[in-house]
Amino acid sequence: MNTALTIGTEQKARLSCRVNLRIKQRAEEAAALLGQSMTDFTEAALKEKAETVMEQALRIQLSERDFERFMEAINAPKPPTPELVAAMEEYESRRTQDPKGNW
Repeated sequence: MNTALTIGTEQKARLSCRVNLRIKQRAEEAAALLGQSMTDFTEAALKEKAETVMEQALRIQLSERDFERFMEAINAPKPPTPELVAAMEEYESRRTQDPKGNW
């Protein structure tokens, strides 16, 4: 059951889970060293871990070979294809005809 509590403008939600006894004891010791409650310590640790995982999942990573190819493409781009030239001309024509359009 997920219950939410609103304090000020910040919503709070209850999280319930079971952990290894040694992990719990170590977390209690760490929280005490920081002068934090278990709730504050757990919330901070959970937030930090979630942000780390999300950052790693959303980061684009290239191999050295792919990075070199990327840099070559930026530093020496190929000329536009005829299709791209035609698309840009069409875009400019429509933009001129309807300057308030969603361009």
